[in-house]
Amino acid sequence: MESSGVRNFFEKHWEKMVLWTILVGLFYLLKPFFLLIFETFLITYVARTVVVWMTDRLNINYRLATVLFFMMFIGAVIGIGAWIGPKLVTESNRILSDFTDDSREETNDKINKFAAAVVKNIVGEEKGLAVLGSEEYAVLLESLKTETGKTVKTAMPHVLDSIIMIVKLCWKITVSLLIATVFSFILVLDWQKIAAKMGELEKSRIRTFYLDAAPHLQAFANILGKALQAQAIIALCNTVLTAIGLWYFEVPNIALLSTIVLICGFIPILGTFLSSIPILMFAVQVGGLVLVIKLIMFVAAIHAFEAYVLNPRITGEALRAHPLLILVLLLIGERFFGIWGMIVGVPIGFYLISVLTTKDENIKPESSDKTAPA
Repeated sequence: MESSGVRNFFEKHWEKMVLWTILVGLFYLLKPFFLLIFETFLITYVARTVVVWMTDRLNINYRLATVLFFMMFIGAVIGIGAWIGPKLVTESNRILSDFTDDSREETNDKINKFAAAVVKNIVGEEKGLAVLGSEEYAVLLESLKTETGKTVKTAMPHVLDSIIMIVKLCWKITVSLLIATVFSFILVLDWQKIAAKMGELEKSRIRTFYLDAAPHLQAFANILGKALQAQAIIALCNTVLTAIGLWYFEVPNIALLSTIVLICGFIPILGTFLSSIPILMFAVQVGGLVLVIKLIMFVAAIHAFEAYVLNPRITGEALRAHPLLILVLLLIGERFFGIWGMIVGVPIGFYLISVLTTKDENIKPESSDKTAPA
């Protein structure tokens, strides 16, 4: 009885299952283009929202509103790029030279100054001088230098590779952003024509799949767009606040650290910890343990502001989920799609869960009329 029910289900829905499998397979094969797809989708969603608002509120022609929006967008991108680009290059070169040009004596001198600053900040100036002059401290410091040298030698290739990877990623983002802007401009400008062409699929050979998939794809695109738009706004707010804090506490490499905060801002929860690591590393070098504690408190205050003020106002109830669920979705997304799975995994997982936990009559209202007499 159960086998016949399963057979009937497959016989009835095999075409939809095949088409959905092909769609998911194509999505997986497009992994190399995820950055371009992500930027195109985000720019198109934001542009479409703003352009519709301009036509409704300001009574402007749709095409004129589209041209005005993209002119302002391109101008803003060029202005920000011209301001922050040279700073990124300068700071990256300085970090690379610090890692590669320091002699053994310079490295030991930095360790001596760092250790002395930490001791004085913990026990005070007078007791610190006594500790620094003790034999036990000298032995401990020598051991620290030896272990630090081994660690630096081991970690050096990985650190350099990471910095080079960040520089390459910034260049890749810039190039794909130009292409995504062109695609988004065409999509928004000819939105009505493209929508009309897509509507013609209702009369094509894949009509059944189109009628079944179109509402779900539209709802999913809406949720994904809202989530990414909200995350982008939150990431920008975090970046601005963090940059102000880094400037106030006189932490070096503000442009590079702010860029890392912006990129990590698209990853919920884990992005907070990922972006805080390099900030605290530079803070240790500049101001010792005291500055690290101050920055930890500052970063915690920023993310408390994000969690309790920005998130409820920007994302709303519809896109809020339990932190444990978010972490699970992040791990699953990272396992299958890497960094992009961490960025879009939460809205995708949230949508799938909402579909699976929603009653059929809410998804397909017409089916309830057919089953009511029974």
